[in-house]
Amino acid sequence: MFGDLFWDVATSYFALGLDGLVFIVAFVIGHFPLLRYSAQLAPYVAVARLVSVLVAALLFFMIGFRVSDEREEAKSLRATIAAQQADLENSRKSRADEAARADAIAEGARAQYEADVDYIGQLEADDRCKFDPFGRVRDGAARGSTAASGSAARSAAGTR
Repeated sequence: MFGDLFWDVATSYFALGLDGLVFIVAFVIGHFPLLRYSAQLAPYVAVARLVSVLVAALLFFMIGFRVSDEREEAKSLRATIAAQQADLENSRKSRADEAARADAIAEGARAQYEADVDYIGQLEADDRCKFDPFGRVRDGAARGSTAASGSAARSAAGTR
C-alpha cells in the first residue's frame, strides 16, 4: 500500500517536473563554461556536475518505471476489455440460440395446434356419448333456447 503510494508520488508529473528543474539547474551550473569563473558558483561546479549526472540517472529510472507501470496497466485494461467483449459475444450467441429455441417451440406449438384443429374437425358428434360439459352446445342448442334438438331433446324426453 505504502509502496504503491510512494511510486505514485515519485513518478507523478509534479515530482518528475521538480527533478527536471533540479537537473536543468545543476547542468547549467556544472557545464556552462563562464560560471566556472564566478567567485560565488566556482566551489559548486564539481558538485553540480555530479548532481546533474545523478539526477539524470534518477529521471531515467523514474520515467522508465512510470512507462513500464503504464504499460502494465494498459495490458491489464486490454485483458479486461477482451474478457468483457468475449462475455458480450457469448451473450449475443446465447440470445440468438434462445430466440431460435423459442421460435422452434412456437413453431412446434403452432403445428400441434393445427394438427389438433384438423383432428377435432374430423370428429363427429356421437349420440351415445352423454357427456356434454358446455351446457348442451354440442348439438347447437344453447341453454334457454327454444329450439332443442339431438341430445337436448332426448334428455327433455327422459331418455337419459
